Amino acid sequence: MRVCPESTLSQKIIVAVGFFVLIGFIMPAMALPPEMEADRLLLSATLKLDSNDYEAAAQDLEKIRALKVTLPVEYYFQNGRYHAATRHATEAKKNLETYLDKAGKEGRSYYRALKLHSQVEADERRLARFKDNGDGTVTDVQTSLMWAAKDNGRDITWADARVYCVDYSGGGYTDWRMPTQAELAGLYDKEEPGPNHITPFVKLSKCCPWAIETRGSEATHFSFSDGYPFWGSQSGSLNDRVLPVRSGK
Repeated sequence: MRVCPESTLSQKIIVAVGFFVLIGFIMPAMALPPEMEADRLLLSATLKLDSNDYEAAAQDLEKIRALKVTLPVEYYFQNGRYHAATRHATEAKKNLETYLDKAGKEGRSYYRALKLHSQVEADERRLARFKDNGDGTVTDVQTSLMWAAKDNGRDITWADARVYCVDYSGGGYTDWRMPTQAELAGLYDKEEPGPNHITPFVKLSKCCPWAIETRGSEATHFSFSDGYPFWGSQSGSLNDRVLPVRSGK
């Protein structure tokens, strides 16, 4: 019997497609050489750091170390960026110094690394002012004031804020009080990123804790979003918080 040429061609195409599909299931994708994989992961980590996705960047950096290859010089800069962003100053400086030493002035990130190293050192000096006491309190060694490590966590009126401070017993102390406007202003740090510019040792759930000062039916708040005090009704509570303080002496 004579076979139609068109049928023969169709059969060949079907067989060829089936063959490649079968090969795709049987043969695993070939991995990149370790050095190329390290470069790929480094680019991925860089992009994630650029978008502030620090957890994902850390995973890529860890995978690079697991490859057991000579680390790319640029790795030290990107790892320094990660540690600087996550407030691990010692590791940040160590990595940045390694990068500067290995890359020299010809390194593509040399001047960025120099600048970041200076910023990390400046952050260390700023943060050295505060001591986390490990019991829910933070001491400002510059003023000797002891602060609650976090605010009350909910909207609160001025009167209730005052009661909250009287009843507060953080760290086992019972002499807590409402802070003054000036004391709150002393915690403002414009260098700190985020919606509230305050030392990372103290956590604010909203911008504006109450201060003790009053005038008639109004009381003062301090805004850590813009660094200014303002007055408002004592009966208001929206976005208002309280941050107890005591003398640490």
